[in-house]
Amino acid sequence: MHKQWKIWVGFAISAAAIVYVVRGVHWDEVGWSLRRADLGLLAIVFVVNPILNVITRAIRWKILLKPYGSVPLVGCVSATAIGLMANNVLPARIGEFVRAYALSRRERVPTGTAFGSLFVERMLDGFAVLTVLFLLTLSYPFPDWVNTVVRVSLYVFVGFFVFQAVLAFHPQAFIRASKWLTRNMLGGRFEESIERALVTFADGFQLLRQPVWVVVSFVLAFVQWVLISTIYVLGLQAFELGRVGWIGAFFTSSVATLGVAAPSGPGFVGTYQAFIVKGLEVFAVDRTTAFSFSVGFHAVTWLGVTLVGLFFFFREGLSWREIERSEQEMGKELEAEYEAVIEPEIEASDR
Repeated sequence: MHKQWKIWVGFAISAAAIVYVVRGVHWDEVGWSLRRADLGLLAIVFVVNPILNVITRAIRWKILLKPYGSVPLVGCVSATAIGLMANNVLPARIGEFVRAYALSRRERVPTGTAFGSLFVERMLDGFAVLTVLFLLTLSYPFPDWVNTVVRVSLYVFVGFFVFQAVLAFHPQAFIRASKWLTRNMLGGRFEESIERALVTFADGFQLLRQPVWVVVSFVLAFVQWVLISTIYVLGLQAFELGRVGWIGAFFTSSVATLGVAAPSGPGFVGTYQAFIVKGLEVFAVDRTTAFSFSVGFHAVTWLGVTLVGLFFFFREGLSWREIERSEQEMGKELEAEYEAVIEPEIEASDR
């Protein structure tokens, strides 16, 4: 069961974001802006956005799972669509657990491998989005705080990438170091939990041992986010905000993508609006107009992805109870994998 505190933290962050973003909004103008939106352009967004999100992610995931074997693309598509749908209707980004659970249930991919590969995917997503932002800072006079945030974020992601690479290339050395630290700094507390987390995810990081595929995966991630940012161009034009141009669309898309990585309520409501408004503020878009776009565009993209996910959800014969219990079930499967496969290997290597 997903821990209640995570859910409440997500709702609290969403509530705080909503309070922040609605200050100074003129609601009569919001209604007027939504009614004037170009329905033809929004229809294109409604159809194209879920295709780009699901298909490109599924192709990348299939590549990330290559060290395990040839996982059918249809399985990656189905699990990805279901996971994205779960993120839209359930709190605390439980969709990541649902996505790994759905794939391991359908294709018999080890749970640790499926979940670990999603960590690598998110890392490459972050690098791709930050690369887009970095390139934008070279071509547009952004405020100093934007340049600072982009560079600090890059340093953080480099640190996480180094962690994953070390764990992929030298898992036993990393585990021994973590044991030493927990014993000497924490008195041995959490030693077993930390060790299990490291070794069960290590298999999902194996692609990092193949630089060619890492580069391919990064390029695909970059292409994916460029295409998704292009969808924002259409969305902004639908709300008569074409004046912010491609740079504004790409910047706003990137800021929103990084922003919704934080815990939130279902569908990133509140956090999405706050980061969209903050992103468009850089291009002198007033709060009411930016908020109107964030509500209308979010509704269209949310609905498209959710409907595609529901299609695959019913097609796979899943139940809502399975979805809600996916984190707990994954925990049990990770424990079983650890005891049956990984723990004996560690004991053998220590002898």
